[in-house]
Amino acid sequence: MPVDPYSKGLKARSDFEVIQNWKSIFRRVTNMSSDRVTVRAPSTIANLGAGFDVFGIALMDPFDLIEAKMTSELGVRVEKIEGMGAHAITLEHTKNTASVAAAKVLEMGGADFGLTITIKKGIRPCSGMGSSGAGAAGGAFAANHFLAKPLPMEKLLYAAAKGEEASSGSFHADNCGPSLYGGFTIIRSYDPLEIVRVNPPKNLGIVAALPAFAVATKEARKVLPKNVDMKDFIFQMGQASSFVAGMAAGDLQLMARSVQDKIVEPVRAPLIPHLKEAEEVTMKAGAFASFLGGSGPCICSLYDLDKVEGNAIGDAIQNFYESRGVECLCWVTTWGEGARKESK
Repeated sequence: MPVDPYSKGLKARSDFEVIQNWKSIFRRVTNMSSDRVTVRAPSTIANLGAGFDVFGIALMDPFDLIEAKMTSELGVRVEKIEGMGAHAITLEHTKNTASVAAAKVLEMGGADFGLTITIKKGIRPCSGMGSSGAGAAGGAFAANHFLAKPLPMEKLLYAAAKGEEASSGSFHADNCGPSLYGGFTIIRSYDPLEIVRVNPPKNLGIVAALPAFAVATKEARKVLPKNVDMKDFIFQMGQASSFVAGMAAGDLQLMARSVQDKIVEPVRAPLIPHLKEAEEVTMKAGAFASFLGGSGPCICSLYDLDKVEGNAIGDAIQNFYESRGVECLCWVTTWGEGARKESK
C-alpha cells in the first residue's frame, strides 16, 4: 500500500486525520479567490412545442443571482430571498430548490463544510420560465465551486433535478438542464439521466411574454392525460424530431413547422386566458412560432433576428393583454449560456 508522505512519523490515527483534513482545506482554499461566490442562473423555456419534459432552452434574460458563502456549520441554509416574487418562495432548506440542489452537491462531494445562500430573483415563480430550475441550477453550480474536487456536469444535473423534485414533486430536468448547460438541450434519458446540448441558430430571437397569471407546475401536471392516442403519439414524435433537426441545421422554417403539440398544450390552454388569441397576435407581428412556455403562463414566440423587429412582437402581445386589463411583462431576448460565476 502506498505510504502518504504527510503521514510519516505520526503516532496516532487521530493525528493522521487532522493532517488529512488540513490538506483538504488547503486544496479548497488555494482553488478559491474567496469564501463566497455569486452565480448567474438563466431563465429557461421548456417543452418548446412537442418536447414535453425533454426539450429546454436557456434565455439570455431574465436570470437569478445565487450568492453562496462557505460556513463551518454543516448543511445549507437560505438566509434571504429578494426580487421578483420572493415572497412566494420558501426559506425552508428542505423545500427550496437552490438549497436542496446545493446540499446534494455537498453530499456527493463529501464536503466537510456548509453554505449559506442568498437569492436575488429575476425570474418570477409560477411563470413557466424555469424559476425553480434556475434556483436549482444556480445552487448546484455555486456549491460545486467550493469542492476540492468539483463534480462533473452530469452530477450537477442530477443534483439540480433533485432540487426541482423538492419543489414540483416530480424529477425532471428540462428547465434546470438548459439553465446549467445553456443553449438548447434534450433529455436523452432520465434513467440514467443524460443530456444533449445543441447550439441554437445565431439568428434565433425569442420573446417571452408573461401575463399576470400564476400557474403552479404541480397544478399544471394534474391536467395531463394519463393515456395518449397512438396517432397523437406518432404526430408528436414527428414534430419533436423535426424540431431538433431544424435547431441543429439552423433551419428556422423547419422549426416553425415543428412546434405543434396535440397532447400537452391543449389540456393546459384553459389555465391561461386568451392563450390562442395571444399566440395569433405574435404571429401577425412577425413571429414564426408561438406556444405555451413550460407549464405557463409564459407565452414564447420565436422570430428571425435578421428579418424581424422583436420589440414589435413584444409590444403587440403586451398591448393585447393590457387592453383586456391584464398586466404583461415581456422580454425581447435570445438564447443564452448556462450558469456561470459572476465577475466582480
